Amino acid sequence: MCEDYEIMPAPFGGILWKGKDLSGKDAGFSKMKQFIEENPHENWSLSIYDSLTQSTLEIDCSISDMPEIIAYVYNLEHAYPMYFIGENYITDSYVVGMTCTRGKLNIPGIYKVKNGKLIIGK
Repeated sequence: MCEDYEIMPAPFGGILWKGKDLSGKDAGFSKMKQFIEENPHENWSLSIYDSLTQSTLEIDCSISDMPEIIAYVYNLEHAYPMYFIGENYITDSYVVGMTCTRGKLNIPGIYKVKNGKLIIGK
């Protein structure tokens, strides 16, 4: 797990962890889990910022599902690097920045988790 990151104020309130690559050996699962444990927010959603399209992937899911979803998207999209994890108090969401290279997901797009699967939805 990469420990080479800096903590700074997030542009929309809260904090941001920024580094060269926060994905570590488990595609960001541990780092996302740690961030949520240190910065818990009930009923927040997940936004993934894709630096290639400069758009977001909005995912409606439980907080407990977020680390697994981050790892899934990172692997599915071959999304190197994962360069930040932060809070957005304007949208009540955790935001993760990565570079999605495969185009497997619709970005920008809205997804939700249903029965453990990521599906297109509102």
